[in-house]
Amino acid sequence: MTAQTKRLLLAALLVAVIAAACAWIYFAEIRTAQHNVALHQHIGRVLAERTSALVGKQGRIVTIAIETREWPELKTQRDAFKAELKKLGEYEVREYEMDTKDQPKYGVGSGLSGRRYVRTVKKNPNASAFVSFVGAPKLGREEIAELGDKPPLLIVECRSTDNLPALFEKKLIAAAVVSRFQFPAPGPENPRTPEEWFTKRYQVVVAQGVANLPKAE
Repeated sequence: MTAQTKRLLLAALLVAVIAAACAWIYFAEIRTAQHNVALHQHIGRVLAERTSALVGKQGRIVTIAIETREWPELKTQRDAFKAELKKLGEYEVREYEMDTKDQPKYGVGSGLSGRRYVRTVKKNPNASAFVSFVGAPKLGREEIAELGDKPPLLIVECRSTDNLPALFEKKLIAAAVVSRFQFPAPGPENPRTPEEWFTKRYQVVVAQGVANLPKAE
């Protein structure tokens, strides 16, 4: 190996180290500081309240999410969800974290496939409800058939509303916390409390109101 080649390899290695350090700083410091902690805590509490209202004062809850290192807002939501459930009743919570394989479709409110959801349901036949922090699954005929005549209770957080009408129509979903696609958004122009932030950016959807849900652009 020539001296010039060694210098090039060393330079490439240094660039890679710098890039890795920058990425770590972004995810560990900047992104963590930027997300609205109070808002995402409120989202977690809303999901817990909806779950408790559907399940009752006790039950087995299965959550579906992804690893939170790159998604600090998701960790905030999950922590608030579990803390609120403890206040609302006696629940056994089992947490699943999907392997994203670095695919961009995965994130807070998106990524859950129909096959992954059905697989999780099959592994937890005694679950009282499933709570997805990574969107509503797109279920084909075969997957719907696998869920049986009495599909499990499913509560989701999702970015897009496109998949919700079909899921509610077939009673495959019980409630959803969705990004709000409405202009102008309700609530004060400059929200201050977690409730005001939630009203401006999110909404709770149930079967009775899904027909009036605006579509994402």
